[in-house]
Amino acid sequence: MARPRKDQAIDIPGRAVVETIRLLEDRDPMALTMAEVAAAIGCSAPALYNHFRNRDALLRAVHDEGFRRLYETKLAVAARTAGDAVARLREGGLAYLAFAAEYPALYRLMFAPPPLPDLAGDPFAADPGMTSLTLLRGAVEAVQAEGLLPGRDPGLVAFTLWSAVHGAASLIAAGRAPAGGAAEATLRTGVVDTIMGLILGAGRPDG
Repeated sequence: MARPRKDQAIDIPGRAVVETIRLLEDRDPMALTMAEVAAAIGCSAPALYNHFRNRDALLRAVHDEGFRRLYETKLAVAARTAGDAVARLREGGLAYLAFAAEYPALYRLMFAPPPLPDLAGDPFAADPGMTSLTLLRGAVEAVQAEGLLPGRDPGLVAFTLWSAVHGAASLIAAGRAPAGGAAEATLRTGVVDTIMGLILGAGRPDG
């Protein structure tokens, strides 16, 4: 029986995504080449092109993997805080900001990927980021079931909370955090606790 070629023994799609995430730590996505990724994997460039038609297709796969990892992180938070809706919302916010800090290049790509070609309808409907937003909406509905934020549209609340933590993550990464010398971890906690304070302080009908 013929021995498999080296390319056939490698999980090229999976390795390509992992190596691209690593390579993006110190370079712009548009400066990355398929040849670099193939070399990092240990396969030939043609073998890589068999799985990704071009760099944009590879970067879209990395974008999708970023949201998959974020979703898994949020699922772990939901499992860890089961039965405590307020803790789930708070810990979810902290986990989100920690993820953005740990994977800054990946996080940037998640929100600025190459466009999907010829996609009809709502592009966000096919975006894996929707899974994280849906999970956040579930967390909002859980706190509403406890009497917080009565009468609010949970979808709009979830979008507003996502906007807040995404804005904080982006500003911290850009060095636009408030002056005062607070460590990034302290600032991230402060942002989430401020949001939670607003929810807890004004969220119930008798609050």
